[in-house]
Amino acid sequence: MSEPSTAEKVKVHFVPVGSAPIMKKNKFQIGADMRFSSVHAFLRKMLKLQGDSLFLYLSSAFCPGPEELVGDLNECFSKRGELVIHYSLQEAWG
Repeated sequence: MSEPSTAEKVKVHFVPVGSAPIMKKNKFQIGADMRFSSVHAFLRKMLKLQGDSLFLYLSSAFCPGPEELVGDLNECFSKRGELVIHYSLQEAWG
């Protein structure tokens, strides 16, 4: 029987684009097994957004699907050991 392992964490760096509000703290540890939709919900809560649109981008180019796992995205797109996610209140890329 294997021992339960501690959930792996991914360092996420949020970068505002355009008129998006700037957060005082912009780096967080998020579980690698979390879905990207959870990251979206987390950021909406941190920015205190109610009905406003929020767009999230990786590599300043594309928006991952809500079912993508943060760990998988980190393996493919991390830079300098962190997953950089740009956020905007209106469409910025693609």
